[in-house]
Amino acid sequence: MTENDSTARPRSRIAPWVRILIILTIIIGAGWLTGCMERMFYIPTRESTPASMGPPGTESVWFTSGDGTRLHGWFMPARNRPDSDDPAPTILHVHGNAGSVRSHAWFTEHLPPAGFNVFLFDFRGYGESEGRPTRRRPLIADTRAALDALLERDDVDPDRLGMYAQSLGAAIGVTVMAERDELRAAVLESPFASWREIAADAIGGGPVARTLAAVLIPDHSRPDEAIKRIDRPVLIIHGTDDRVVPIHHGRAMDRAGGRNVELLEFDAGDHNVLRQTHPEVDDMTIDFFRKHLGGDGSRPEPSDDG
Repeated sequence: MTENDSTARPRSRIAPWVRILIILTIIIGAGWLTGCMERMFYIPTRESTPASMGPPGTESVWFTSGDGTRLHGWFMPARNRPDSDDPAPTILHVHGNAGSVRSHAWFTEHLPPAGFNVFLFDFRGYGESEGRPTRRRPLIADTRAALDALLERDDVDPDRLGMYAQSLGAAIGVTVMAERDELRAAVLESPFASWREIAADAIGGGPVARTLAAVLIPDHSRPDEAIKRIDRPVLIIHGTDDRVVPIHHGRAMDRAGGRNVELLEFDAGDHNVLRQTHPEVDDMTIDFFRKHLGGDGSRPEPSDDG
């Protein structure tokens, strides 16, 4: 076929600069849509959270995240401690979605009377913390900053730090624990294993939902990858009827972890209400933290490797 043949395929009339513009538009549009989809993970509640709303002795703490965002939290001191010159063990509470320190203090309110300090903070955009939650990396940075703020306190023993993290907070917190060995033990309540998988579950869980999630939701900083890198004790608690984070996520986290990870399933347990429907959760978490951090005047038990 010659170039002058009338049956020859016509050459493209799209100029090179137009092709480049189309490609850039697709890339920018996909990035914008992906960002919008990730923002849907976060449901911040803006509200006043003075220390007077917390348990007895609650202290308001202000600290700064890595990018300069000013964050707020509550430091709730241990109570009912035996006479001891040692600082109480301290639990960093990384809370779940929606609400603020005001509503999430309920999840760990049983720990200060049992001899543990608790530091509960609000991610950017929640409570009185500045900024907006739009991506997971800044929230991970906020959690690092909260840990750093604890380590600067004279009333905190740096060798007796644990973490309690719930739902979204568990996904963020386990990532920080994987890189910061100052956190010696953790309780993860209703954690999800993958950002992409939980998004697919939220929109139906079928093949179409999973395809959409694969296209729109980045899956970096996966919790099930982070837990593989943790060699300290981790207790996962999860309800079998959890309608927000299905139990298969807790089981996936358990499979991904090593011998240091234990999963406790609670029959008919749903999201956010395990302490209410299964009161034994309180004693289980207290016993776990006492075993690995102390808290009743004793020192933590030695690990298997000495």
